[in-house]
Amino acid sequence: MITLLLTRGNDEGAYMYLPASPAEIGKVFAELDNISGGSTSPIKIIETLSNVYNLHGYIKSTDVEVPSALDKLGELAQELQTMSRDDCLKFEGVLAANSVNGVDDVLRLANALDDYTVLPDACTGTALGKYLVVHDVGNFPESVRPYLDYQIIGAEFYADHGGAYCRGGYAVRKDELPEQFLCTESEQQKNTVMLRLRAAHAGQRTPTDATLLLPASDEALYKAKQKLGIDEFAEAEITVVDYVFPYLATMIPQDSITVEDANELAQAIKQMNQTDGELLKYLAALEVERPGTFTAALNIAIDLDDYEAVPVDKEEYGRMVLERLGADEDILNEIDGFMDYESFGETWMREDGVVRTEFGQIRRLSEPFCDPALGGIEMY
Repeated sequence: MITLLLTRGNDEGAYMYLPASPAEIGKVFAELDNISGGSTSPIKIIETLSNVYNLHGYIKSTDVEVPSALDKLGELAQELQTMSRDDCLKFEGVLAANSVNGVDDVLRLANALDDYTVLPDACTGTALGKYLVVHDVGNFPESVRPYLDYQIIGAEFYADHGGAYCRGGYAVRKDELPEQFLCTESEQQKNTVMLRLRAAHAGQRTPTDATLLLPASDEALYKAKQKLGIDEFAEAEITVVDYVFPYLATMIPQDSITVEDANELAQAIKQMNQTDGELLKYLAALEVERPGTFTAALNIAIDLDDYEAVPVDKEEYGRMVLERLGADEDILNEIDGFMDYESFGETWMREDGVVRTEFGQIRRLSEPFCDPALGGIEMY
């Protein structure tokens, strides 16, 4: 999500939360008109809040009164919703490493993150120089390493290869790096959940801690038990649960978690992330269902096929419903021009229990959502 603080020529402003529906955007513009007393001054973005900390500097000049520009900001907001913590840090560096002239360039770079990597902890010239030497770039003998000027080594590499220093390290295009720095595509986003476990044993002064990255193989689970000195994970305490996708930490209950359930959820999340739109659908389902337990959140992931992501456009939804009811392309072409698809779509959105969430519109196939369970979430 992206939150914009907008103003129209005075100190007061209004917040816009993206992605947003046309109605929500209209309400923000109306609020700005009211605050400004009908001023015709241009609307300015004076603050941007997102998981990409330096984003504001690259979109602050966007003219939000141009519909296409606002659509692009909404598209960018959707990209950020399923961007992992590591990719958010990488994105900060990628933005800093390139010449960016507005939201078009920002969107292009958001879709090009796979072309870049981040060398961790190499946030300065000196740190980059040490990183390069440790990874045998330059083939410096062990005996001379205490006398090397790491700042110069890092600065020369930076000058030759570009990139940028950022919070995550040194962001640079993969094709600028020696092969030993690059991980295989299959290893990227391998883990989606991280658990920290603690086991206390009688007669032992300090408990034993272990970190478990999920999804994990049976062998990795066995090794974790060995390290903790336990036979079953129920003998250990889960002290920390972290997710590679930040939104999940706030939407999935953290109590009553078992390692086995966490591993199953991690595998499901990994599979979702391999299919366009599936992770957004899961986030939307979590927002509507508001599971009270970790097990309930896992069950939503297991039953994700019971949910359908729904287009915002009512006319498009109307056409989808007609196809669902058996209308083929010939019938749609025959009635085109004589059918109010928008009104039809809106009626069926209410009939199907379609709900608007921060992550898009969604409906449940087995049984429509009902108002009492939604706690203020907008239905049609």
